Amino acid sequence: MAIATMNNETDTISFDQMKTQIDRALEELAIKHNTFVSEPYIGFEKGFTKISVSIPELSPALIIQCLGIIKDHLEHIRIHAFSDGYYAVQALNKNLFKTENIFDNLKIEFSGLTTNFKIECTKKGNLSQEEINCINALVYKAYSQAKENPVTRLIKHGASVYTDAGGLDWNYIAGYEEVKRTIRESIILPLKNPKVYDSIAEITRKTFETNRPKAILFEGPPGVGKTTIARIIAKEVQVPLVYVPVESIMSKWYGQSSQNLAAIFDACDDIGGSILFIDEIDSLAGSRDQNMYEATRRILSVLLRRLDGIGAISNTIVIGATNRKQDLDHALISRFDQTIHFPLPGEQERASIFGNYAKHLSLEELAKLAAASNSLSGRTIKDLCEQTERRWARKLIIKNLPPSPPPFEYYYHTVKSFIAAQA
Repeated sequence: MAIATMNNETDTISFDQMKTQIDRALEELAIKHNTFVSEPYIGFEKGFTKISVSIPELSPALIIQCLGIIKDHLEHIRIHAFSDGYYAVQALNKNLFKTENIFDNLKIEFSGLTTNFKIECTKKGNLSQEEINCINALVYKAYSQAKENPVTRLIKHGASVYTDAGGLDWNYIAGYEEVKRTIRESIILPLKNPKVYDSIAEITRKTFETNRPKAILFEGPPGVGKTTIARIIAKEVQVPLVYVPVESIMSKWYGQSSQNLAAIFDACDDIGGSILFIDEIDSLAGSRDQNMYEATRRILSVLLRRLDGIGAISNTIVIGATNRKQDLDHALISRFDQTIHFPLPGEQERASIFGNYAKHLSLEELAKLAAASNSLSGRTIKDLCEQTERRWARKLIIKNLPPSPPPFEYYYHTVKSFIAAQA
């Protein structure tokens, strides 16, 4: 609880005017934030003005911010109590050497552990205008800091939230049978059967800690399906996938990038269970050396703490994706329970991928395309097939022909031209 005591002042506001100001401020607050604000208690008992206002929550961060507000409005204060669920600030007399009647001054208390959060203010006699302004500012801050819907918070931070896979399933990923098997065994089974894994841990360990994966690293070149597979995993275990691109975290302002990352972790935990997919994680947390920027060190520190479990992410599974594992900090790599390598597709897999986007071609034609597309990723193959379709569509439009699929020769020419351009 925090107690603030105002300096002895004579410029007080009448009780009725004070009540009108606070009531009006709460009405404006409710309209601005489109939220319900409980009617405050404003009374005068035994010579003391008493005000009690319910607030949505009471977090340590809010308390720190409220202390700053009190200091802005009250010249001399002292923290009277500071413990979980009860905070108090006492304002001192204008003359700090005079301690008599301190408790007649304004006292501001914050209370509430899990519910019934409130701000209570008490002062002998009437309040000054500055004290009224302070109370209104505290209540406004408490409501403006109330957590939005976690999905809304994530979107504001530039993340994308997928609650379904958009029709994607394992058949969409051609080949990669060993990768699929590893993912099913090491990620999907534990997430769908947590009690079995927890029971084993309780039997085997002196001190219980989960043996289920909390962090997985997807490593492989661009375009091999890392993001797509993350969406399929989320669909199978029926939790949202939170996709976080690097640019949504980075900021030019000092300290803001690490705060953005921490806020994303908090929002994921508030969802009540999700898969947090951090793409290009090597750009956020490269190896620590003398050339690492301070901002990067702060981001890495947040990642390490969160993956260690400091910060309550028990319901959040983190998947980091990188195509430069060698650039990752070694301490960060050690925090991942498992690394799953995604290689470039082999010849049979490339034939299957072509078959996904050119189903009208024969197996022999698909095999020829696969043989001609060595070292291409699945995403590149998809792009080449789309490019072929656009070329064919232009021909149909120009010659006013009915719709038909592109012939093999068009696909083969597109692939060979692309390979030649890369040489």
